[in-house]
Amino acid sequence: MKYLLAAFVLSFLIMVHELGHFIAGRLAGIPVDRFSVGFGPRLWGFVWRDTEIRLSAIPLGGYVLPRLQDEMEYFRLGLGKRLFFAMGGPAANILIAGMLFAAMNAAKGDITVYSVTVAPLLQLFDMTGQILASLLSVFSGDGRISSVLGIVAAGGRFIENGFIQACTFTALMSLNLAVFNLLPLPPLDGAKMVMDLLSSLQPRLARAYIPACVCGWILFIGIFLYATILDLQRLGSGMA
Repeated sequence: MKYLLAAFVLSFLIMVHELGHFIAGRLAGIPVDRFSVGFGPRLWGFVWRDTEIRLSAIPLGGYVLPRLQDEMEYFRLGLGKRLFFAMGGPAANILIAGMLFAAMNAAKGDITVYSVTVAPLLQLFDMTGQILASLLSVFSGDGRISSVLGIVAAGGRFIENGFIQACTFTALMSLNLAVFNLLPLPPLDGAKMVMDLLSSLQPRLARAYIPACVCGWILFIGIFLYATILDLQRLGSGMA
């Protein structure tokens, strides 16, 4: 059960990320064709303000599909709108992490204005620094990467230790998702924002967006498979 809860938390945070993009798109006036909870075939859904809200078969995260003909129509949108739309997902994850820090502070009996307003901001900055340090160690070859399997296994151990540890895991994963997506690597949100800024200076660069995303997806799929193999080896050795 604890591992199912960890998997649910991870899926929920990805859905929150996509919901952030959806809300940002609506606020920026970017037409959204579809907001899907999950991936794959449609199980159920309805239309709300010209947007299809659907529940899909694979309950892992979700996605937002803007109503655009091609990437060039996207780049014809105002730069501010594109940056706002891209930032919506990470902002939603940062907001959730901050709310969880405030809830944890209150649960520990520290119920003051400082503990639920200023302290969560300081905790966000501190944990963001730790996450960036961990990411740098991975890219330098000194760190350890984990797939969804490894994250769920670690999350299960956190969740079984009570409310505070469960909130800590959820806040950490939410902030990880925000920081990771802000990296300037296609097809992450950070790369989209960098491409938006560059294309505003040199419009021809917009044509490189799709090829860069394809290469990025191939790279991330390779890393995912590699990390999954490592996690299976770790779990196998742990049970031996």
